[in-house]
Amino acid sequence: MTLFQRYVYRQALWPFIGALAALFGLALLTQSLTNLNLLADQRDTALRFVWITMLAMPQVIALLVPVAVFIACAMALNRLNSDSELIIGAASGMSRAQRLSPVLRLAVYALLLNLVINLFVQPMSFRQMREQVFEIRTDIAASLMRPGEFIAMGEHVSFYTREIGDDRVLRGVFIEDGRGTSATAYAARRAVIARSDRGPVMLLEDGVLSQLDETGTLANLSFDRYEFDLGAFVDTSSAFFFKESDRFLPELLQPSAADRARARRPEDLAAEGHYRLSSPLYVIAFALIAAAAFMSVEHRRTGYMRFIVIAGAGALLLRLAGFAVQAGASNNSDLNILQYLVPLAGAAAALWLIARPDRSARQRRRAVRAPA
Repeated sequence: MTLFQRYVYRQALWPFIGALAALFGLALLTQSLTNLNLLADQRDTALRFVWITMLAMPQVIALLVPVAVFIACAMALNRLNSDSELIIGAASGMSRAQRLSPVLRLAVYALLLNLVINLFVQPMSFRQMREQVFEIRTDIAASLMRPGEFIAMGEHVSFYTREIGDDRVLRGVFIEDGRGTSATAYAARRAVIARSDRGPVMLLEDGVLSQLDETGTLANLSFDRYEFDLGAFVDTSSAFFFKESDRFLPELLQPSAADRARARRPEDLAAEGHYRLSSPLYVIAFALIAAAAFMSVEHRRTGYMRFIVIAGAGALLLRLAGFAVQAGASNNSDLNILQYLVPLAGAAAALWLIARPDRSARQRRRAVRAPA
């Protein structure tokens, strides 16, 4: 890059970092509000709440990168035009491609960042987030147990624990199970909740099982270890599995039979995979649209606000069209090609506006009326 191109690149780089940081902060606040129920309803720690919120951010960042590029390019080019620096560059012999190259360089770096987030960071973080949320929602010790209180689980089962330690160990546990033909009571010195192949279980240790036998006689059975099944008290909608947003690209484009059976529709996997690959193209499209607001018209001392607004509206419509195509591809895999064509068409239209002759309608009319 020439000295002037490095200068233009720096003028766009810092607004990009600032815009991305501001948008990230706003998105972080919005995302944290949606996760407050985990802190309130499940009584979980604030540290885990913050961690889950951060794990949800890569997908949001990937959506915000094109917007940050558009804002950065618009701010940088507007300042350079206000100070007539781009005009000086053109007067010194620089072509439009040379003046545009710093903006495209920033867009390419942002595209690579977006692609890395889509293909690697997002699935890794979402998998951890899914595990954390599942652990919280199936943590009966945190969500259902209350020290010193009898907790009813449905109509026939009651739990009691004297104390819940910081390590999630329950001490002084009593369970009354009235299901079936006879009532059963469990008393244990300590208990922990763990996962098994059939779901969550409460591991009772050093306790006594009391039950009425067929003759009505109370029978007591001491045990060192007993597993009490908790599957009936856990919301089945919280079953753990990876969604389309949690999967890596090979799992989306070449799913196994189990992956296809787990998905709502097999087309959803392909649509998500092609979205991961095509969405970074909007970074290039947004950068070119922002550049077209300044380079497709003659230099104006009155400012470019009207053209920036038009460019922003065009970028918004382009992104909405991309979301619509993605939704359509979830029902029809033949539409996946459009996920690439929409941003490429937007970039091509912006390039055409930038590369067309720089003459206004008034200049063309003067050329026609001029005498031969």
